[in-house]
Amino acid sequence: MSDICLVSAQPNLDILGLKGLHLFLRQEGFDSVLLYFPVFKKYSGRNQHEHVKNFLLEEKPKVVGISLTAEDFQVASDITQIVREVLPETYVIWGGIEATTEPDRCAQIADFVCVGEGELSLKAFLESVRNGADKNALKKINNLAYIDEEGVLQTNPLSPLITNLDILPPLRQIPERSYVDTGTKIEPVRVEHLMRYKRYRGQVYKIMTSRGCPYGCAYCCNRFLRKLYGTWPVRHRSVQHVIQELELAMKEGPPIFYVDIIDDCFFASDMEYIKEFCTKYKERIGLPFIAKTTAREVSHERMSILVDAGMTWTNMGLQSGSDRTCLEIYKRPTKSETFLNAAKIISEYPVGIYYDIILDNPFETQEDRLNTAITLAKTPRPFMPLFFSLRFYPGTEIRKRAIEEGILKDNPVLYEDYFFWKMTEDNRLIRSACFVSPKIITALVKKIKKSPQSLIWKAVVIGLDIIAKTILMPITALRMIYRS
Repeated sequence: MSDICLVSAQPNLDILGLKGLHLFLRQEGFDSVLLYFPVFKKYSGRNQHEHVKNFLLEEKPKVVGISLTAEDFQVASDITQIVREVLPETYVIWGGIEATTEPDRCAQIADFVCVGEGELSLKAFLESVRNGADKNALKKINNLAYIDEEGVLQTNPLSPLITNLDILPPLRQIPERSYVDTGTKIEPVRVEHLMRYKRYRGQVYKIMTSRGCPYGCAYCCNRFLRKLYGTWPVRHRSVQHVIQELELAMKEGPPIFYVDIIDDCFFASDMEYIKEFCTKYKERIGLPFIAKTTAREVSHERMSILVDAGMTWTNMGLQSGSDRTCLEIYKRPTKSETFLNAAKIISEYPVGIYYDIILDNPFETQEDRLNTAITLAKTPRPFMPLFFSLRFYPGTEIRKRAIEEGILKDNPVLYEDYFFWKMTEDNRLIRSACFVSPKIITALVKKIKKSPQSLIWKAVVIGLDIIAKTILMPITALRMIYRS
């Protein structure tokens, strides 16, 4: 009988948080089992889950913990139903960002919901279960939320944030007691599973060196978490801790060609940390790597040190070329001028560049969208855009505004993929502005401002976008690969 079975409801194996929780619980002496469900949606409803029931009956976990995002709600519900059928006495806890931002909705299905960071709470929960605590005693554990006998959500106080991240074990490619559901059977995770179910066949290794974010954008959960805790500081792992994980990853998984540092803003680390990281990374890892930044953190000093250590790609958010949108709507303290200055610095180094742009914002005017096109036209070439359709995720300030202003009706559940954006003329113009001559874009924007409803200019935008997508974008991608 295992102490806990931790379940990922997400459709891949790039799940860092749950894997870290699994390793932490094992470090603390609990028999934790990690179970991935990368293909559950594909087989859901086809009576294909007998092997899952058999696995649960064999393990008989005292607790099942399910990690989910907003898109995984239905999968998590289906998995919970399976657990209820075969192990009715087992406690089910939901955690992750969906459980944190919408505990009332999640607690309607799970016995308990873990709000915020889960390591200390889950450790206390498992210790209590091991010592024979009843459900009333479990209800007193920090970070837990649940529905009481009168149908009211009760939320317990939060444990302090973990400040020393080195107490958590480095992640492993294939942790002990980790399994994957292939759709017809459950198997121990092997290298071939990583190549099948991880992005880029497992050859790009994702790592986080910190928790927290220096910003609080209105569309992001970090603003919610700062409000939840009253603080949300950036907390770093030691460089030695990070390098140790990378060395382990290079030994036990598929061949790694790239390291992707997925911190929200790695460039925001202080210079002493960056210098130490770059020195040890260059000596002991030596692989090309990717790091994210925001415009305010870009400098020649940071760029030169990181590029020398092996950074060959960087990713920076523009989000919108409209200062009004960034400052007033997104609560993002970066003007387009700051972005352009940073882009100029980045362009002077031999790195591939991705810039994030958010589309489909109903709070923007056409003037805002045209300003985005102009900003992109001014951005030093070459670069690749990464477009996202604005999604109103639970807990975000912008979702609250969308509901208050009637843009979202009845607090809907979100299942849309943010990579799919609307093919409007303004969005097409924004994409074209990344590739077409800046002079053409500038002249076209002036024409559109004079005659915004002109069918002629709409036709021109569509024509330019076709050229950009079919010819100029592939050429730019090749130039980016060459630069990197």
